[in-house]
Amino acid sequence: MFNRRPLTNASCATLAVLVIGCAVSTALTSSSPVARAASVGQLQHKISAGKGRVSALSGTVGAASQRIGQLNASIAALARRLERIQADLNAKRAELARIRGELSAARIRLAKLEAYQAYAEQVLSRQLVATYESDRPNIVTVVLSATGFQDLLNKLSFMQRVSKQDRKVVGQVRAARRAVAAEATTLGKLEVRQQVLVADVLAQRNELARTSASLQQQRQAVARFRSAKASELAGARAEVGHLQHELSQLQAEQAALARREATQHASGSSGSSGSAPAPPAGSGPVSSGGFTFPLPKSAAAPPSAWSPDQGVDISAPGNTPEYAVCSGTIVLHGIGGFGPWAPVLHCDASIDGYSYVYYGHAGPLYQLPIGTHVGAGQVMSSIGPGDVGISTGPHLEIGFADASGSPIGSQTAGTMLSLLQAAYAG
Repeated sequence: MFNRRPLTNASCATLAVLVIGCAVSTALTSSSPVARAASVGQLQHKISAGKGRVSALSGTVGAASQRIGQLNASIAALARRLERIQADLNAKRAELARIRGELSAARIRLAKLEAYQAYAEQVLSRQLVATYESDRPNIVTVVLSATGFQDLLNKLSFMQRVSKQDRKVVGQVRAARRAVAAEATTLGKLEVRQQVLVADVLAQRNELARTSASLQQQRQAVARFRSAKASELAGARAEVGHLQHELSQLQAEQAALARREATQHASGSSGSSGSAPAPPAGSGPVSSGGFTFPLPKSAAAPPSAWSPDQGVDISAPGNTPEYAVCSGTIVLHGIGGFGPWAPVLHCDASIDGYSYVYYGHAGPLYQLPIGTHVGAGQVMSSIGPGDVGISTGPHLEIGFADASGSPIGSQTAGTMLSLLQAAYAG
């Protein structure tokens, strides 16, 4: 008894693991189309939101790059302005050097003039003292003291020369004083000009330094902002890529499951030739003017419940077969927002100028491969069970599309509605 109990426990544990594994496998392989469609819809919604965020971040990064470009242009303009101001500064420095040279020469001339003035004043002073200390001879004294006519002429000539020399000394002293005053005035003006040039140079340098520092700070701030947004953009793109990878895997699993279900359904139908099963009796396709109503009338909601969208929304139970509205070729499966099975039919002949018709929110049942040519009224897909794509409940949105499968827009919904009403009535 004691030896057999461990074997019994091990056998029970193994059996439990096998049972749980079978249950999980069954749950995974038999998940309802509604749950799968909901998962696809959720992923598509997340991808759409992620793409919106990527678009917004791309716009923000682009605006930041544009701002950096503007700042770079401003900095380049400032650099050109700096070059011009530097040239002006060089000219002013040359002028300043010239003025300083003139100042130096003016100071030398002023010193010489002051020395000459001092000498002239000394000579004049001595002359005045000598004149004061000795009697100045007059014409009577000269005549009386002369020993002859020639001596008289000599003494008169000497007196004239002395008088002339005195006037010259006085004139030179006055001229020296005027030259000293003029040179001092010129020197003062040169010093003022020098001060103005120095102040102007310093003011321009300070202004340029402030402007340059401000532009550099703005550029650094915008660069940091752009770097942060670029990192967010990279993260958002990575997240969208991850979601798209998950969606691709899920769609591949759903496509494989749909093929298995179609194969099982075809193998269970007696006398079937391998084509999609026909709709129930009494609910076959109806047409008017070469346009076939896309659903069995018995399953579709009445026209009063139809609602125009980008196409026209018609409610019907899940897995209701969908008919080809025209003869044509299935060219696409899966449209953004309409689920992975939504087919696009290219009609052999255009309908009111439109060649492509999309069947939004279709399910996996009755799906025909891309490249299959169908006749008008032939079953080619089905209403998706539950929420397929971005939807609320089983329904068909049918409308006109372009060659990429994208809906042309709500402006074509009226044309589609008229065709549906005419076919439904027929």
